[in-house]
Amino acid sequence: MDSLPVWKLALVILFPLSIAYGLRFLVERQYVLKAPQIRRSARQFQLDFGLFCLAGLTMAFILFFSFGFPLVLSGFKLTFGMATLGLFTGFDMALARERSAILHSLKFGGATRPPREFSPMTRRFSLVAILTLLLITAILLLVLLRDFHWLASQAVTTETIGKLSNSVLIEVLFVMGVLMAQVVNLVVSWAKNLRLLFENQTDVLTRVSQGSLERLVPVATHDELGFIAGHTNAMIAKLREGLRMQQGLKIAQEVQRNFLPKTAPEIPGLEIAGTSRYCDETGGDFYDYVPCDEDACGRTAIVVGDVVGHGVGAALLMASARAMIQQGASRPGSASANITHANRRLSRDTMGTGRFLTLFFLDIDPVAEHMCWVNAGHPPALLYDLGRDTFERLAGSGDIPLGVDVEWRYSEHETPRLTPGRLLFIATDGVWEARNADKEMYGTERFKRIVRKNAQKNAQEILRAVMTSIDAFQDGAPLDDDITLVVLKGI
Repeated sequence: MDSLPVWKLALVILFPLSIAYGLRFLVERQYVLKAPQIRRSARQFQLDFGLFCLAGLTMAFILFFSFGFPLVLSGFKLTFGMATLGLFTGFDMALARERSAILHSLKFGGATRPPREFSPMTRRFSLVAILTLLLITAILLLVLLRDFHWLASQAVTTETIGKLSNSVLIEVLFVMGVLMAQVVNLVVSWAKNLRLLFENQTDVLTRVSQGSLERLVPVATHDELGFIAGHTNAMIAKLREGLRMQQGLKIAQEVQRNFLPKTAPEIPGLEIAGTSRYCDETGGDFYDYVPCDEDACGRTAIVVGDVVGHGVGAALLMASARAMIQQGASRPGSASANITHANRRLSRDTMGTGRFLTLFFLDIDPVAEHMCWVNAGHPPALLYDLGRDTFERLAGSGDIPLGVDVEWRYSEHETPRLTPGRLLFIATDGVWEARNADKEMYGTERFKRIVRKNAQKNAQEILRAVMTSIDAFQDGAPLDDDITLVVLKGI
C-alpha cells in the first residue's frame, strides 16, 4: 500500500465504506429499529461491527485483484485494522443506542417486567476489557514489527539514529493516543448510561421510601440493572396492592367499629358497660345489645361472640353472624329457640369452611326475677357477689359453638337477676389469655383481684380498671387475640 498513490488508496478505502454506510442505512431500519427497545443495542453492535469487517474484507480483495497486494499479509492487516475500528465503533454506537432507549423509556415509559433474557454486565465488561487489551497489544506489536522492519532497511548512522528513533516514537505514540481516545470514549459513554440508570433507580426508590408509589423504573437493559428495575417494579406493585388492602381494611375497621353499640341500654336496676379491642385492623369479637320482641315487655339481649381466628375472614363472619343473631333475637320465642334458629342459618353458610362462632347470649326481662342465658361453646361468664365475695361460673351444659352442626338444639339456663352488689362479667378468651413479653398469660386470678379491688365502683369504672390492668400486664406487648368484655352491675 506504500506504493499506491494517495488518491487510489483513498478510493480503495472510501468506496467500501460508502457501500457499508448505504447498507447500514437500509439494514438498520429493518434489523435494529424494528426490534424491541431492549434488544436494539445488541443488534446495533452486530450491524456496525459486521459492516466494518465486511468493508475490510472488500478492501483486501480490491487490493489483491486490482493492484496485486498479497491477500494474507496486506489483506489481513487491513481487515484487522477495520475490524478493530469496527469493534470500537460498534461498542460506541451500541452504547448510544442503549442510551437512546433509556431516555425514551424515561420519557415515554417502557417495559416494567424483568427481562426474559439475562446478559450479565460483569461478563460484558470483562469481554470488552479483554478484547480491548488484546487489540491494543496486537496493534502495538504490528506497529513495532513494521517499524523494526523499516529500521532494518534504513542506513543507520550517528546523524540519522535520532531522527529514526523520533519517527518510531511519534508513530507509536500516535497509535497509542488513538487507541486510548477510543477506550476513554467507551468508558465515558458507558458511564453516561450507568448514571442514567442509577439516578432513575435511586430516584424511584427514594420516592418509595417516602411513601410515593406512582413511578416505576423502566426496564431498558437486559443485565443486572434491568433485573433490579423489573423486580423493583414488582415490589412497587405489591406495595400498591398492600396499600389498597390497607385502605380497604381501614374502611372495614370503620364499618366494624360502627357495629359496636355506642351507648348501653337503659335497663332498670342495671348498669352496663362494654368494649372490644382487636389485634388486627379487623377482628372476630363483638358484643351487642339487642332489643327482643316488642310483646315481651322491653326484653333486651346482651350478646358477646367470638369468631374463630381474627382478621378479615373473622370480621366477615362476625358481621353475618351478628345480623342473624339480631334477627333471631327479634323473633318471638325463648332464648334457646332464637339461638337455635340463628345457628341453623349460620351453619348453612359456614358448612365445610371450618369457621364457627362461640357465643354467650343473655336475655334480660326487667320485670322477671330471673335472667335466661345460652352458652354456645363460649368461656363461662363470671358472676361476682360482693357481699359474699364469691365468684360463680355460668358454664352451661356443653352446647357447641354456632356454625358447627345445623341440627343442634341449644339449651337455656336461668340465673337470678342482678341485685345490688352482684356483678356479671361476659368476656372472650382474649381477656384471660392476654400475654406479656414473657408469654405469661393474664389469667382469671389477676382478673378477680382487679374486680374485688374495684367492685364498689360503677360498671364503666370497673371496665376501665380491668382494661388498664391488662395494658399494664402486657407492658407494650402486642395482642395475640381480640379482647371483648361486658360488665353488668346490679344497682
